[in-house]
Amino acid sequence: MQNALNHNCIVPLYAQIVEQLKQDIESGVYSKDGRLPTEAELSAEYGVSRITIRRAVEELVNQSLVEKRQGKGTFICAPKLTRQLDGPMSFTEMCAANGLKARAKLLDAGISSPSSLDVREALGLKEGESAVRIRRLRYAGDRPLVLEDNFYPLEYSYLLSIDLENDSIYRYLQQEKGIELRRTTMRLSIVRADVKLAKLLQVSRNTPQLEMKGRVIRLDGQTVHSSYQVGYGENFEFIVR
Repeated sequence: MQNALNHNCIVPLYAQIVEQLKQDIESGVYSKDGRLPTEAELSAEYGVSRITIRRAVEELVNQSLVEKRQGKGTFICAPKLTRQLDGPMSFTEMCAANGLKARAKLLDAGISSPSSLDVREALGLKEGESAVRIRRLRYAGDRPLVLEDNFYPLEYSYLLSIDLENDSIYRYLQQEKGIELRRTTMRLSIVRADVKLAKLLQVSRNTPQLEMKGRVIRLDGQTVHSSYQVGYGENFEFIVR
């Protein structure tokens, strides 16, 4: 059955197709694998030439709603997520603000000696002194988005007893321990995913990722943890105030 187009309307056929495809994308018609039908399939569906379909798809590409992948077809672009950088927003809060549920896969949790000089300086540790390390892969919905690798002073060893895969550490510190958090300077850089990171984040090797390094403190200036995150990828927007 062909989709209904108004051939007597002043709106060009390709523009009508654009609007119908946008409605189908928004309503989840193509959500199963994210792939649009081929030009030939859409041409038959709408009863128009492939040239008209091609122009409609190009307009969707220009609007960043779909992307063409060489040899694979045309796919719906994942919706962009946003995160503010004006404070220590937890990953759970960031996901909730984007209508997603946060979860984590615990990769490592225990007592260890940081090898990074930056981490030791942030925590005021000498070489060989120990800290609490919590390393998690964070998911936004079903999508692996960020690798976290944070170190805490030993006084925060009680964090090892909470549910690190389903609970928010920031929620626990703020609500259960009454600790108000502040973020100091955050350093941002672009890195390319190596083999291990690419596997964790389910992206291609060398895909650009955002690396964030910094420190989170209490109101009295004492360090709560060193902060290291890498991920986020291309479908992300940061808001700086």
